Amino acid sequence: MKNLPTFQEITDPNNLMAAAKKCMEGVTWKYSTQAYYLDRIERVRLTKKRLEGRERMSDGFIVFPVCERGKRRVIRSIHINERVVHRAENDLVLVPVLRPKLIYDNAASIKERGTRFALNRLKVHLWRYYRKYGSNEGYILTADLHGYFDSIQHGPIFEEYSHIFRYDPDIVNLTMDFIDAFGDQSLGLGSQVSQMTAVFYPNRIDHFIKEQLKIKGYGRYMDDFYLIHEDREYLQSCLEKIREMYAELGIELNERKTKIVKLSEEFKFLKGKIHLTETGRVIMRPDHDSIVRERRKLKKLKKKLDEGKITFADVQQAYNSWKGYIGYFDSYRTMRSMDKLFNQLFKNDKGRSYKNNGKEKHRKFRGEYKQYNFPKRQNPAERRYRIERHS
Repeated sequence: MKNLPTFQEITDPNNLMAAAKKCMEGVTWKYSTQAYYLDRIERVRLTKKRLEGRERMSDGFIVFPVCERGKRRVIRSIHINERVVHRAENDLVLVPVLRPKLIYDNAASIKERGTRFALNRLKVHLWRYYRKYGSNEGYILTADLHGYFDSIQHGPIFEEYSHIFRYDPDIVNLTMDFIDAFGDQSLGLGSQVSQMTAVFYPNRIDHFIKEQLKIKGYGRYMDDFYLIHEDREYLQSCLEKIREMYAELGIELNERKTKIVKLSEEFKFLKGKIHLTETGRVIMRPDHDSIVRERRKLKKLKKKLDEGKITFADVQQAYNSWKGYIGYFDSYRTMRSMDKLFNQLFKNDKGRSYKNNGKEKHRKFRGEYKQYNFPKRQNPAERRYRIERHS
């Protein structure tokens, strides 16, 4: 018990300052981040005072829509004062306590894991299957969860966290404060507490698949998962049990994306087309739609560059990000073709400084600094769960 993280570690000013430093990495150009940095000592003092007073830490959201691959999402971004506490709780409490309880093949939102890890583990599972059976005559079940974040219910989360953190009820109250702020149901994108909770939410199902169904070739990346087995009928029975268990958590499978196919045929996982050859080689090709989108995106970026709305550095950063993702797959010819298009579009733009209305394009900084006032709360959900605190 003495080695378990406590609520007092979150209230430690040194830990809050370290969390603030991590939150500011890569976003120092934002006005809110700069304002926090200039007043960071006072901000940390106020945060510590609010935490020790057991006050509500949720201060509402900055709401804005985004459109990703034609799908509209509403993002509820938390303010930096609250984000610092999210980061401190996630790094000091949630990750150290929850990570050991996860299966090894749960790959999302954890340090040293991610998309590359998930794809590499899929390769390992396919290679092990081939070595065991000597052929690619087998099946894989690939499934996707429908509206995963929006379907997560707060009741099971509270019950699970109340059991795990029963030694310190203040941790449960703080965590549920953050979670209940998003409403009676669902978790918000962008919150580290929400991300770690979403990773852990179906943990019981992960262990059931590995330990009870005896599926060694199983992996999950947030709401995408796969099962590998030599018997199609067994996978079908596994699917029915998994569907029932997710239904108990209030989550439905996306039936359109849930399929059982042969390993020798192409199947999709994490935007990649994958199959196992007769010789045991795993072929991973990028999805054609992602290539088409990138080609269109480069042409739109060229137009914005010519209009002076962006700089060449912005274009190069976006393109390098896509290349980093596409490099996970067998994509040598694709990358050569895309490099050729990039050079054709931007061959005369490298190193060139674009101007807008006679002034160089740059991010503006609000010169006048104003004392931060906590924003008016947007009626977050009242905490429905109360735990008797330590006396």
